[in-house]
Amino acid sequence: MPSSRVKFAGSAQGLRMRLAWEVPLPQLLVELEEHLQKARDFFQGARVLVEVGERGVATAELEQLAVVLERYGVLLGGVVPASASAERRVEAPVAPPPVAASLHLERRTVRSGEKIATAGHLVILGDVNPGAEVMAGHHIIVWGALRGSAYAGIPDREDAVIAALHLAPIQLRIAGYIARPPEHRPPWPPVPELARIDGTRIVVEAWERGRALPKGGRLWLDA
Repeated sequence: MPSSRVKFAGSAQGLRMRLAWEVPLPQLLVELEEHLQKARDFFQGARVLVEVGERGVATAELEQLAVVLERYGVLLGGVVPASASAERRVEAPVAPPPVAASLHLERRTVRSGEKIATAGHLVILGDVNPGAEVMAGHHIIVWGALRGSAYAGIPDREDAVIAALHLAPIQLRIAGYIARPPEHRPPWPPVPELARIDGTRIVVEAWERGRALPKGGRLWLDA
């Protein structure tokens, strides 16, 4: 992970968080979580201020940052300008919320080592190879084979789904739930499948006219 995307620094006001705002927000949230995971004890109980720079930051974006931070016991205390000389606290510029979630379309195979992230829905007309990562703030639909990792509903949309013509990922994540396929998968019919949250677990069911597999779908293992 490039260090310039997520950085923490001390200041007269306390701990500051600097983010590369040009990166799609879902990818930024994932990388922030990876950063927090590496130093859970250090960040537990901390209070941080977010540098906003010249980019307008919507209230919804700050709310999503707060969700990720709270998972690790970190409080989002407010926002500050990026200029080192500007020490006063400011309100975040608020952008009007979108009427509906946007849709990002990729007409290609996503190869190993690639990352695709969008704040809206993600549709891929092609395969997602092992070692590739796809991330979305809402649903992920793969019109092909999903063999890499997929993270939908970033950071806390539990109604998001991940669907593919051939669902064989390394790992799935929806909102705060993570799952991986069983080591010995039963010989299910070769039909398109859909992953969703059912209660507190991720289940996989047939993606066919909304009809689920027997007993409402099969559970995947918690990662």
